[in-house]
Amino acid sequence: MRPAERVHTSYSTQLWLGVSGFVLFVAFVVIFLLARFSQDVIRNESIDTMMQTLENTALGIDNTLRKMEMSARLEHQPLLIDEARIRRVLDRTASETEFRQLLPHVELAVEHRSSLPADSLSGADNGGYRQQVIDGQKHYVFQQPIGKHPYTLTATFPAEDIYAKYERMQWVLLSWGIAAILTLLGLLYWAIVRHLAPLHRLADSAQAIAEGRLDTPIADTRRQDETGRLQNSLATMQQSLAGYISELRQKQDTLNRQHAALQAAYAEASAYEEKKSRFLHDMTERMAAPVARICRDTDTICRDFDRLSDDDMATLQTGITRSSEDIITLLDQLIKDPAGT
Repeated sequence: MRPAERVHTSYSTQLWLGVSGFVLFVAFVVIFLLARFSQDVIRNESIDTMMQTLENTALGIDNTLRKMEMSARLEHQPLLIDEARIRRVLDRTASETEFRQLLPHVELAVEHRSSLPADSLSGADNGGYRQQVIDGQKHYVFQQPIGKHPYTLTATFPAEDIYAKYERMQWVLLSWGIAAILTLLGLLYWAIVRHLAPLHRLADSAQAIAEGRLDTPIADTRRQDETGRLQNSLATMQQSLAGYISELRQKQDTLNRQHAALQAAYAEASAYEEKKSRFLHDMTERMAAPVARICRDTDTICRDFDRLSDDDMATLQTGITRSSEDIITLLDQLIKDPAGT
């Protein structure tokens, strides 16, 4: 069947195409708007976070330098504060690691304000950022003054560090978009089921057949769409089910006979096991008396060995031997006939 004929003869296909087009349009608009606004949100958030982190780092360096100055004054020693010393303080604070957790390619530097270009003096004095092209690539340059010292803490990183977050957000938005589309497709399925009223009659007929009423009438149809094919298939299935039910009943009779035979065999095996259990219990009780006599005579020999005469010892040995023979006789009987038949 050609696609045009399929669309013409299938109501479900027509409904699917119409609602699917609407779903795709809405999804495209939503994802586009979210992606548009999320880029600015991520960029502003990254800039604010970098500014705050850079300010905190500069403040920490300034506090450390103040402590060093106070210690030098108390010890009456000169203290030279230069780029190398500030860099050592920066390395000890492990601030670069913290920055790289935010932006993986950030580079920190300590610069004297006199060496900065004229367009960056405002950021060096008050703190701020600017965009700059370095080696043909767009970069962000953040600057923060270190207290009252003539030095500035500079953080430089490529714009791709921020856009990488934006790309991750795009994947998140894509995932949400797919989830939204799937949800809308679920609503589409519900709408199709609700509006395909002609299929309700066929569902009632199928329910009657499932309940065992195989003589339920199914009218003939000339429709060529899904409903017509389903109606014809249901009529064919009704005829096939009658034959399957007959075959199943025959198999059920066979299974019932086999089940009865298995039940009889199980009853016989249970009776045999019960008889065997009673025999073993009886043998155990019969062995208890000889074992008790052996234990009693053995205890007597161990306890009164020094006071027993030869006759007493012989009597006890004879009793032990007789009891042992009784036990051996019972064990032989148990080995030869474990079930007690």
